[in-house]
Formats: sequence, C-alpha cells, structure tokens
Amino acid sequence: MAKFRRKTCIIFSLFILFIFSMMMGLKMLRPNKGTFGAPFGFDFLPEVHQQIPRLGKVFDSPKSDKINSETNIKNLKSVEFTVKPPKASEPYLEEVPPLNYYLHVFYYSWYGNPQFDGKYIHWNHSTLKHWDPRINSNHPQGKHSPPDDIGSSFYPELGTYSSRDPSLIETHMKQIYSASIGVLALSWYPPESHDENGVPTDDLVPTILDKAHKYNLKVTFHIEPYSNRDEQNMHRNVKYIIDKYGSHPAFYRSTRQRTEGDQATASKK
Repeated sequence: MAKFRRKTCIIFSLFILFIFSMMMGLKMLRPNKGTFGAPFGFDFLPEVHQQIPRLGKVFDSPKSDKINSETNIKNLKSVEFTVKPPKASEPYLEEVPPLNYYLHVFYYSWYGNPQFDGKYIHWNHSTLKHWDPRINSNHPQGKHSPPDDIGSSFYPELGTYSSRDPSLIETHMKQIYSASIGVLALSWYPPESHDENGVPTDDLVPTILDKAHKYNLKVTFHIEPYSNRDEQNMHRNVKYIIDKYGSHPAFYRSTRQRTEGDQATASKK
C-alpha cells in the first residue's frame, strides 16, 4: 500500500512539473507585444506575469463628456492627427498610408451653430419618430436642444461645429486622410435648395474641393432627394455639377477614367 502511494505521488509530481513546463514554454512562445493579455493561468504566477500594453489611441478628453459649442475653435486647434506636415517643395502631404480611392465616406456639410450661422442648423432637428405609434408615444417629442441635446446618436469630438468654418473643413479632411479614405461622397442639393432642417450649401462646394485637393482626396456628389425631382431635373443637376466643378482636380473620376486620362496625357508628351 505504501509502495502504491509513493508511486502515485511520483506520478502526480511529474504531472505537475509537465504542466508547469508547458506553461513556461507557452510564455516564451507568446510575442512580447501581443494584443491580448497573458495566457490563461498566468494570473496565478505573478513572478512570470508580464503586463501587456493594449492597442488603442489615447485622446485627451474634457472633463465633461459633451463639448460646449463655445469651445469649438479651441478644440479644433487641440486635435492631434497622424498626418505628416507638407514639405516646402511639395503642394500635398506625403501619403502615409496610401489613400484608397475605392473607399468612400459620406460627408454632410449642412451643420451650423450660432458662432458662424447665427443659429443651430441640423443639430436641433426634430426627434425621429418610431414607426410604431404605440412605442413612439413613450419617446421624447419635439426638437433637440443643443449643445447638450443634439440630433445624433454620438457626440462629435469637435463639438456642435459649423460646416461653414474653413478650419473645421480642413480638420475633417485631415481626419479622412489619416484614415486612408480616398473619396468623399458629398451630400448635395441644387443651388437654393435644402431639406426641411437646413439651408442651401452649394456655395460651400468650392471650399470643400480645395481643402480635399490639399490632401489628395477626391469628391463625388450624392444628390439628395428633393421636391419635384425627376429625370429632367436630375439631368440639369448632373450637367450643373460637371460644368461647374468637373474641371477641379479634386473632382472624382472612376479609376478607368483616370487611367485613360493618364495614358492620353503620356501619349502627348
């Protein structure tokens, strides 16, 4: 009986030693800068446990989780970006990482605040109604009340900005550039037209094109639905866009069109 117990203890000790050796082996194989934490079981071994840094960008956040619109200009100046400054001999920023012109992002230029527009625009639109009247009756009614209550599911880092602020437009272009997004799908209404919550914004297009071109971004146009929109009006809209903005270097063309244009230019040289 004693011999059996001795044999059992030896086997059990060898098993514990084997488990410990396996854990140490896994520890040595794991990258030092892994994304995830320590392997399962290493929390019980403080002498070999190493804290692993987690991925993620650290932002300086204000004490309040919502930024007051009065600090909009200050916030624009304090935002940090990953884009490199342009060289004196180059008109554009160096593309790091390269822009992806197959990647598009919608861009809405219809927001306003009292500083630039004399009032809030679109931040204070009516609360969207639920499609079920029984459920909708239990939700808040009326309009949003900025700057604390805005018509958005997420509060922007730049506060309740105005789309007419040139420094704000450039800040957006830097953010889009740093994300390697190559094309803006600009929400657009015909001149003197707008939705029920906004104001005409066609006069902002030249500034948006110029700021986009500074970062090698391209701009395409998303024609929004409006009253009496039909095939004749759409034809006039497309012709207007091409005639007025089509010659701008930031005007988006398909990859095939750009390639054919480059080849035609090269053949003339």
